[in-house]
Amino acid sequence: MGKVFMVEVAEGVQQVKSVKEAVAVLKANGVDVRQKDILAGEVEQVKMVDEADITPVLTEGDKALTDTQEGTDAPTDTQEPEAGKPADNTPEDIEYPEVGHFKDEKAMKKYVKKLSDDQLFEWCGLEGVTWKECVDHASINRMRAAMAIKALHFPHTAPKASNKSKSKYSDYKTEDLVQMAVDNDIYVTGDNGDMRILRMKTIMALRDAGIIV
Repeated sequence: MGKVFMVEVAEGVQQVKSVKEAVAVLKANGVDVRQKDILAGEVEQVKMVDEADITPVLTEGDKALTDTQEGTDAPTDTQEPEAGKPADNTPEDIEYPEVGHFKDEKAMKKYVKKLSDDQLFEWCGLEGVTWKECVDHASINRMRAAMAIKALHFPHTAPKASNKSKSKYSDYKTEDLVQMAVDNDIYVTGDNGDMRILRMKTIMALRDAGIIV
């Protein structure tokens, strides 16, 4: 078992095996990224997790909450909270930043990491931000919420709903693409039974072979 990449796009989350495939998925959805950006953890749409642990994983925000519960970083009555940092885990005591507060995405990302899941969801609710919830994976659900609130503060970072590359293949059914590959002696493996990955790999193989453009 190794690492897999959970890629967040407009249609949902896709699981891929490599950084190269993650880049391909994002570019097919209008997001121009580089492999080194993903490996450096600078692409919020991509989360690397252990393949054997696709159940909810502990995010940095969850860890911060755990540490607080254990008393490692819990503020005392005499301590003043850091600027921009939630005073405690009670949502109603937090004054969440308004749009225009953060100077850049990096500053907002740093703030979001300090929030527990409940605090992040509370903030989204106050701002009227919604996202497609993932009840099976807590880490993916948190990532979607973080992306949704970031898109409100920095609209240009929101994933594009559609693009030229996507529209070119939307008329093809997955079954038709697979049959096209079979007819041209092109075999696609490593989809792990996931039809979305099979579709993506088949499109890439057909493009590499010059069957489709």
